[in-house]
Amino acid sequence: MQIIYSGYSCKQGWFFTPCSSDPGLSVRSIVVLNLPSYGSGRNPWGNLKPDYLEKRGFVEAHADDGFLEVFGFKHGWHASMVMVELISAKHIAQASDIRFELRGGEWTEAYMQIDGEPWKQPMNKEFSTFVEIKRVPHQSVMVKGD
Repeated sequence: MQIIYSGYSCKQGWFFTPCSSDPGLSVRSIVVLNLPSYGSGRNPWGNLKPDYLEKRGFVEAHADDGFLEVFGFKHGWHASMVMVELISAKHIAQASDIRFELRGGEWTEAYMQIDGEPWKQPMNKEFSTFVEIKRVPHQSVMVKGD
């Protein structure tokens, strides 16, 4: 997995498009998780210290806490360092529901991925595209029927 991330640059894939015009955010890739692991069992949200959690208004992340963790990667090398757990990702938010607004402008598509399946989301120059992520009140379970 680390080799894949180290191959990305700011000129291709999901690190190509800036995610925000806010200079304080400065990430090129946004990840939303409701599990404590990502990318072959890595923990990019990290094990945060209680004083950091309190200062940022976060709670300790658990799969059943009702929150989605939102974090970002600054660039391909940042992602690769996070995946080998040398540094942590850029913590953005915790929320129960998330709505992303994508504005096309000069961009005609956004690189997206859900549950390991990538696609290019078409964007319109004149209108915003919205992507909503919501937690459901129940879990789906596969059961073997005999």
